[in-house]
Amino acid sequence: FCSVGSMYIGSMMKLSSSSAYCAAAAALLLYSVAGLLVNAFVVTTIPSASSSSSSHIVLNAKVIRVCQSPGCRDDGAQSTLDSLTALAAPGCQVRKGGCVSGCGSGPVVEILPDGEDVMTISSIKRKKVKGDALISLLDELSDEETDISSSMRQRLIMGYEHALEAKAAYEAKDYQAAIQLYEDAIQIARNPAMALEEARASVGGDNYDSVKGVNWLVDSFRNSCRARLAMKDIDGARRDAFAATVFSQNTDADALMCLAEVCQASKDTMGELQATKAAIAQYQRLEDEYSKPMPGKDAVARAEAAKIKSNASTVKRELGFRIVKLERELKASS
Repeated sequence: FCSVGSMYIGSMMKLSSSSAYCAAAAALLLYSVAGLLVNAFVVTTIPSASSSSSSHIVLNAKVIRVCQSPGCRDDGAQSTLDSLTALAAPGCQVRKGGCVSGCGSGPVVEILPDGEDVMTISSIKRKKVKGDALISLLDELSDEETDISSSMRQRLIMGYEHALEAKAAYEAKDYQAAIQLYEDAIQIARNPAMALEEARASVGGDNYDSVKGVNWLVDSFRNSCRARLAMKDIDGARRDAFAATVFSQNTDADALMCLAEVCQASKDTMGELQATKAAIAQYQRLEDEYSKPMPGKDAVARAEAAKIKSNASTVKRELGFRIVKLERELKASS
């Protein structure tokens, strides 16, 4: 299975995102029939930005900037940024922001109703945006004409909160609890999450990044995969790793590494080699992307880009050594 899945990943990387998802859906259905996917998730095609008409772009869409100053980060700004990215209504562009002089009252969120991502006197600033205040803001940003239904939004928020609990259990190495919580999170929120992505793609048009909004699902599948590996559940880990690659449109290097780890655990050297090569390609993409000039960006953004680039370069080099070893093993066994 790992070899087949890895070759499938390689072929998908050559397709457009729209074609890739058709192939992904077909492949997932095939494995479901084989009994490998069981009830983990419903095969759903993630909407591709390229499939949406640019005529649907809402020019006055809101821009939401979450302050990432040291003070706000200490107050939980990263969690607020992640939550808004996963849960905000269609037409809301969630971005990292700079300090807006709300120190001590973080996380601070700045909302630009006119949709222009520039400093403006018309912006609205909200302080201590977490917990109930975050849920209240999500309600305020919702547009009945473009958003998912209130019942689906409630399920989405519930599933997302389960995923946060699962992540805490995973980090505490309570793998059995993490697996169950991740299963619950995906079961509850997968359909609302995909409905939200479809609505976002319709509103956002060609400019919408359809992967960014489901990063939390990709993270859930990755962590569930590694928790299952720790519990020696290789079939379950394989299913989760494969799902992570599909939901990330094969652009998440760590999801591909999950597949490589599953292949290693099942002693599938060829599968591990192919998955590792695919991961290296994505780390190379990150390195190239974050090597580009960043005119107009602040020091924090440039430092973050340098960190991502350095990490991608380091991991890519380490995986290169692994590739050499795997190729030697295959040659010796042939």
